[in-house]
Amino acid sequence: MRPKYHVLIGFIVSIILYFFFSIGIFKTLIVFFSSILIDFDHYLYYIFKTKNFNLKRAHAWYLEKEKQLKKLSKQERKRVTYAFYLFHGLETVLIFVLLGYYLWNLFYFVAMGIFLHLLSDYAEQIFHKKRIFKISIIADLIERKKLKKM
Repeated sequence: MRPKYHVLIGFIVSIILYFFFSIGIFKTLIVFFSSILIDFDHYLYYIFKTKNFNLKRAHAWYLEKEKQLKKLSKQERKRVTYAFYLFHGLETVLIFVLLGYYLWNLFYFVAMGIFLHLLSDYAEQIFHKKRIFKISIIADLIERKKLKKM
């Protein structure tokens, strides 16, 4: 999902949390920013693959990868992978839930933001009938070994 949609969804959900659940502005901002900043792993992946730190080039690189992917048939797309995103899995949510339980309850709101992000990614994949991934980091690593790299 494009970042602008994550910003929009994060903003709407944060407004709902703030006004209807009265969680306070600080916790609302934690949910909002964590629902967006999880995509930092996309940038990390770009740096790892290209050894380049230019954010504009990273964005262009991902747009080019998206174009290449769209040129493939649906059958070919199911057999291709081009990225691994370290934070895109329910394990990340679980880690922040555990941190919230054992260390600081504000980590629960980070987990909520990350879960919101993953949920919107899943919805997009279902809506566009894409191959479902990003459910589990471990499952993605296993699945990745079976797929052809793009």
